[in-house]
This record gives sequence, C-alpha cells and structure tokens, in this order.
Amino acid sequence: MKVKSKIWSALGSFMDHSMINKPSGADRAILTDIETAIERCIDLHDTVFDERYVHEILFLVSNAPGSITFLSRRISTHLDSTREPVRALKTLLLIHRLLRGGDRYFEQDLRNLWSSQDLKVDPSWLMDYNDEAYALVHGYSSYLEERMAWAFGQSGNLEPVRPPFMELTFRSYNDEMVELLCFRLSKCQTLLDRVMDCFLVNSSSDGPVARSVFGLVLRESFRVYEGYAEGLEYLMRSPFNKASKPFRSLVHEILKKSCLQTPQIQDFYQKCKKTNVGKALDYPFVKIVTPSHITSVENMFTSKDQSQILEEDERTTEEIPIRESKNSFNLFPGKLETTISTVWVEFVEENLEATSL
Repeated sequence: MKVKSKIWSALGSFMDHSMINKPSGADRAILTDIETAIERCIDLHDTVFDERYVHEILFLVSNAPGSITFLSRRISTHLDSTREPVRALKTLLLIHRLLRGGDRYFEQDLRNLWSSQDLKVDPSWLMDYNDEAYALVHGYSSYLEERMAWAFGQSGNLEPVRPPFMELTFRSYNDEMVELLCFRLSKCQTLLDRVMDCFLVNSSSDGPVARSVFGLVLRESFRVYEGYAEGLEYLMRSPFNKASKPFRSLVHEILKKSCLQTPQIQDFYQKCKKTNVGKALDYPFVKIVTPSHITSVENMFTSKDQSQILEEDERTTEEIPIRESKNSFNLFPGKLETTISTVWVEFVEENLEATSL
C-alpha cells in the first residue's frame, strides 16, 4: 500500500509539472477528472459551486492514494495564477470544503501538504492588492492559515492540533493540565480573532460566494466559541492552585486576553445578526469575562500560597515543642542521691519477746 501511495504521489508531482503528458489509462483518467472537477469549482462566476464536485474530488482521491499531492499542487497553482477576487475566494472555499468533507486521514494528509508548502492558502500576489474588493480574500486566507492547524476530534468538535515539537515534560500533573488547557484556549482566541478580522461586515461583498464563506466561517466560530467558553469556565472554577508559578502566569495571560476579547465577540455577533446570512443562525450566548474574574482567580492563588506558608509554619512550630518536651519532660529535675544511715538502733529484748508472743 505504501509503494502504491508513493507511485501515485510521484505521478501527481510529474503531472503537476508536465500536465498529463504521457501517463496512460486509468491513472491519467483519474488525475484528469480531478483537474476537471477543480476547474468546475473555481470558475469566474459569482455562484457557489455544486457540492457534488467536492464529493467527486474526495471520491477520486480516495481511490488513488497519493493523488492528494497532485490535488494540492493544482489548487495552489490556480490560486497563485488568478487575480480575480471571486475566483480566489472560490479556490479558498474549495480548500475549506475539502478540509471539512474528507475523513481524518484525508484531513491529516492535507494538513501535512500545507505544512510542506505543497498546499498554499496565502497567495504571494495578495499583498499587492489592498483595496476593498480583496478585503474578504485577505481575511479568509488568514483564517484558513490558522484553521489548517485544527481538526475534527472524535466528538465531532473542532480541536487544535498540537505540533509534535511541542511535546513537553512537566514537573507535576497540575502543570501539565494547565499547559494543555491554556494551549487550547490560546488557539481558540487566535482563531476567533481571525474570524472577526475576516468579516468587516460593512466592507465585505454581498455576493453568493461571499455569503457562503460568511456562513461557513461563522458556523465554525460558534463551535469554537462554545469550547472556548467551557474552557474558560473550567479554568476559573478550578485554577489548579498546585501548579507552579510559570504556569499560573499562563492562566493570567489567558484571562487577561479574554477580558478584552469576549466583549468584542459579543459585539461582533450582534452585528452579524443584522446581516442577511447571519440573522437566521443560532448564536451561542457570549459570557463576558471581567477584571473581577481575574482578581478572583488571583486571590485564590494568593490564598493558596498563604495557606501553604501557614501550614509550613504550623508544622515547624509543632515540631519544636515536641523536641523540647523530650528534653524537659522529667519528673525528677534534680540529681537523685541515696543516703544510707549508719546509726545503729538497739531493741529491748522484753519488747521483742512481747511482740513475738
């Protein structure tokens, strides 16, 4: 199976450079069908492509292991070659749909190809186009750049993928739990920032493709926010008092950021509700984090530190009297001496006889 996958990967690379020169038969037909489906999805018309083309691509790739490399490179080539905002949006939307529609193995392979730069979601030419027509392309590209580091977990929720080089060693279980939770919350904060940057509601296009992008990203943000809110609540309810100070500082930074961000999320969702796409969606209830929440958690940390100090002092003061009592607890404080009397006592015989009778 690995050999076949490598053959398909090499074939995809070859076709990416020489565009189907000589490979024949079924191999050539599959890659040609993939290319055709891509082109149908990313034409110049401001209409959302049919979902069946996405399923067709996924089906073709699943039957040709390794052809995902060809798919990624062809999509990247189309994204780099176009300058039309609608076509760029449709290309990014195709990547997003494929990322959501494939199984976890496809999702993982696509993420690996993004890591190796075979799949690009940030075209190099985009930096030269800063007018309003390209605002959504900029925002969506930035969102997908962050979204590629997320995956659907077994529960069906979006979860950030931890890079292999981030595997750390910890001094305690509490440190590990704090770092794991703060990593997740930090990634949620970053992705939610990308969502808000993606849609400057007043300046975004109102075409069908833009509305499709808007609805898809907004619905994903709801699930991300729900996980974010649960994590914040757990962090404030159980702030891991036994964690070391460096990891407590992580908690402080997360809460400090959420204190600024949660009102922004609430305001953003309120604006989205007034749009044609956003008004029909089921929005989550946004819980505002306030400075009092931060103070409460810090007080819990402080009280825990003080209680630890008191416990240590109590243990110390309890040990000292015990040692002193062992030295001072003496029923006979002075030196005991025994004196033997040398005085003779003379008994009268009469009295002695009377006593014996």
